[in-house]
Amino acid sequence: MSTVRLKRLQADYEKLRDYVSRHPRLQLIQADGMPPERYQLEYRIRSLRQAGDDLKTIKSHMVEIALPLSYPKMAPQCRMLTPIFHPNIAPHAICIGDHWSPGEPLWSIVARIGEMIAYQSYNTKSPLNGEAARWVESHVDDLPLDPVSLMPEEDGPQATVSPPVPRQARVVPPPIVPTPPPLIPVEEVERRFACPHCEAPSRWRPELAGKPLRCPRCRNVFRCPT
Repeated sequence: MSTVRLKRLQADYEKLRDYVSRHPRLQLIQADGMPPERYQLEYRIRSLRQAGDDLKTIKSHMVEIALPLSYPKMAPQCRMLTPIFHPNIAPHAICIGDHWSPGEPLWSIVARIGEMIAYQSYNTKSPLNGEAARWVESHVDDLPLDPVSLMPEEDGPQATVSPPVPRQARVVPPPIVPTPPPLIPVEEVERRFACPHCEAPSRWRPELAGKPLRCPRCRNVFRCPT
């Protein structure tokens, strides 16, 4: 294995571990290799699963990411370990190639997969699942299914779930417990606004005000209006 590849794998692992430790909806279940070349992650995000003719709301999803020998020249190989109903996700693959470049860090791919699971990101023009694409086109006003922000916060609190480490673990300071936010009136559960870059309409929960979001249309990152 080349020195360049080793450095990239190590940097990806350290940044991904830090990102997951800061996000309460993610957990790194397994990391194989030193440095790792295969990951298994759990996403605790609201999405859909098909059961016969019905769609069920599911809040836990398992994803595997494998880094091929040609990585980072070639994109990671991503697949679901649990079933999901999404236009751009098939049992054998998660379609991330349209927006991937060799300079993109691994944590960003993990974030984008989370945005897909939450139905913040989807493409109905060239779907892997045609039935899911038709469902999206008739339920656009109901999306996203989960408005959680997958973008990292610079000074966010540490999550209480610790990912597995394939080497001696670092000493991590105790998590900072934030003050619970006040109850939100029913009429303020969701708010709508337009992306400042492409003016695409979006809707997010008020508690995300001031946090970084990614536009599902133009992919630009901006902060949710306060």
